[in-house]
Amino acid sequence: MPATINFPELNPPDYPLTETPEDAVLRSSAEDGSVQTRPKFTRIRFTFEVTWNHMPEEMKQILEDFYRNTTKNGALSFNWTHPTSSKSYVVRFTKPPNFRAILLRYWTVSITLQEV
Repeated sequence: MPATINFPELNPPDYPLTETPEDAVLRSSAEDGSVQTRPKFTRIRFTFEVTWNHMPEEMKQILEDFYRNTTKNGALSFNWTHPTSSKSYVVRFTKPPNFRAILLRYWTVSITLQEV
């Protein structure tokens, strides 16, 4: 079910863009060294690590406002479109965005999003 909040329109992120599927297997080791496994979930969520290496100050402020005010410091989920597949995901921030000034009015920004 889509969220009512949409991720702001920003410049496309830089590559690499990392996507990691959730580990959805329970593993139990036996005394003889064998391992039993079974599915942990019926659905596997993805985590996305997204980076912009030269984000202009104006876009940094848009993203920071989106995080702080629109998603209530990352508490609310939102719609995000994957930049390469154009598939829409409902995600939330797993931690605050990381902002690092690299030039006057330009930032390296990274965010981590997890599918809800």
